[in-house]
Amino acid sequence: MKTASILLILYFLILGTAQANSYGSVEPVANPAVIDTRPLRDQDLEVREAFAERLLQCGIVDAVIDVLTLTDAISTINGLNTSFEVAAGGFAGSTNPAYAYTMIDNGPNAASNDDIKVLTDSLGYVLSQGSAFLLDADNSASFDFPANYVVLNFDGLPSIEESAALFETVGEIDPEIFETNSSGYTQFGFAYLSLQSFVPDEQFIAGYVQAAAEFGVEYTPIVAGEPSLFTGGAAFPGNDWNNNPAGEAYLARIPTGSHEMLGEIRDFHLRTTRRVLRRINRLDDGDSDSDSENGHGLLRSIQRLPCH
Repeated sequence: MKTASILLILYFLILGTAQANSYGSVEPVANPAVIDTRPLRDQDLEVREAFAERLLQCGIVDAVIDVLTLTDAISTINGLNTSFEVAAGGFAGSTNPAYAYTMIDNGPNAASNDDIKVLTDSLGYVLSQGSAFLLDADNSASFDFPANYVVLNFDGLPSIEESAALFETVGEIDPEIFETNSSGYTQFGFAYLSLQSFVPDEQFIAGYVQAAAEFGVEYTPIVAGEPSLFTGGAAFPGNDWNNNPAGEAYLARIPTGSHEMLGEIRDFHLRTTRRVLRRINRLDDGDSDSDSENGHGLLRSIQRLPCH
């Protein structure tokens, strides 16, 4: 499946949460329990973003969807109902690039919940993630648990750095909705979406209303003139790589006919990650690359990574 066109992306962005959409997010930097990715995680955000962009250009997401479709693991995911982009994802006070995706989940060309779950588990497995994120915007029974959330809307499409700065603004206002293990957000197009942290409704709303005002973005929802909360259904499907080093928790939820080919895509992801880590190590050891001091050498290396 080819990534969606600009027109389709604009369609999603304009309609936003007013439609019965589902949203997902998976990060591309492997869990440190699988491979020591700390040197990559310690790089500037632009380096990690370049890594995510290169993998997307190499078709890693398309390859997963193609395998699942070919093996009849999914039948409703296609380029007309699903859109992927490299966007910001934040958790516990830090921001990383993520593959954020929006899916139309109602109507004649809807993506089914079962297929959305299989796709998300497959991406989590291939990208060696501890967990992924799913949200049905308006159905609290769709996934694992009901969840309140807010959406802050930018006037234009924000960069990952701008979304990260908004998250930092939240932290300056209230650390309890920024740096805890229940604090996070994902950027979907113009929208910054955050599930409610483990704090009272009033505290969460107040913090995000103030952050929206200070940052100059729109807070939603407003109900009867008052800031309120959306309610949907959320899930964090995952795998404990320390106890399940082969990704057993993910694989248990993915039809077995897809396992071998997904494993091959995962091998490519890990090979690519190791290439980047070797490059970082060479720079740390004093590589003679004339651009190494300002990071351009590393960025160029990532942008030229082979797609095999």
